[in-house]
Amino acid sequence: MYLRRLVLHNFRNLEHVEILPDRRFNILWGANAQGKTNILEGLYLLGHLKSFRGSPGSDMIRRKMPAGRLFAEVMRDSVLTTIELTFRGQQKSARINGKPVSKSSEFLGLFPTILFSPEEVGLARGYPAGRRALIDRAAFQAEPLFLERARAYQRCLQQRNQLLKEGCDASQLSPWNENLILTGARLRLDRITYLQRLVPQLQEIYRQITAGQEEADLHYPTSAGTEKELREGFRKELEQVAVQERRLGRTLAGPHRDDPYFLVGGHSLRQYGSQGQQRSFMLAFKTAQIIDLEKIIGQQPVLLLDDMTGELDRQRQDFFFQFLRSRQGQVFVTTTELQAMCNKGFDDVRSFCVIKGSLNNDACQ
Repeated sequence: MYLRRLVLHNFRNLEHVEILPDRRFNILWGANAQGKTNILEGLYLLGHLKSFRGSPGSDMIRRKMPAGRLFAEVMRDSVLTTIELTFRGQQKSARINGKPVSKSSEFLGLFPTILFSPEEVGLARGYPAGRRALIDRAAFQAEPLFLERARAYQRCLQQRNQLLKEGCDASQLSPWNENLILTGARLRLDRITYLQRLVPQLQEIYRQITAGQEEADLHYPTSAGTEKELREGFRKELEQVAVQERRLGRTLAGPHRDDPYFLVGGHSLRQYGSQGQQRSFMLAFKTAQIIDLEKIIGQQPVLLLDDMTGELDRQRQDFFFQFLRSRQGQVFVTTTELQAMCNKGFDDVRSFCVIKGSLNNDACQ
């Protein structure tokens, strides 16, 4: 699978950009704040229907323009599919082969992409929500039904929180407790199942990155078990916090509060990990995710690497670039220095110089 053509029209600071990428390596280069990451964001949106920056739809539209548009031609198993997103105010509409899409599930999965950005390096030391989201994004790409199950839990959680806030009686809360337990146990099972498959690969890759000097691990805070056992465990958690929940008016137990443990050398990466260890852990996680997703979907996802040279030291760069050269998938990399990428062995690439929201290789010479 690969991207054959990309068009970004009135998207962010990009007035009209058309890219005919190479099937392997593509470098978006130029000075900072010119639009390189905006192009990666457009690619990510076409794969995930939302921005990795967490921006609202109106921010996607170029200033003073009524609408923005993303269009791509994707080749998969020798079949060409066109996918399109249009932004108008806060509204977003999607098309596949020119036909409107009514459900996001029809669109998601057509263009699988994996992102490695500077912001993700800080997840190890950030809030638990960031670590949960990292795992959830990876699990969803491997199992599209995961998204609907996660949404079912969130809908139930919101309704239960509203009832707690209103001070409802036990009889009103009871059916929502059962629904929360049912959907929450399933969500935990999905996360645990995914990590059981991913973690051995992550551990091996981390050993390679550190030349066998360190060991990494990732634990989910809830013990593995059957779905029935997870339901019973969740029920006990809710019973233990029931009084406090009524006092505070919100749900205090469940997968929305779980905090995965990122470990290096048996110690918490959040509390004790160095910046280098955080980078190595995230690099190992992303590399393991790539390998796992390729096995699951039978296709190589498109990799989006934002400012890799700025986030990884020489040893980690060498490891990851060697990994990239060993695979056949399509890659998009942003950098401020084209020569730095060529020095890593990426001499057979297609490069695009981004300057003031346009592609202009002549202006960057």
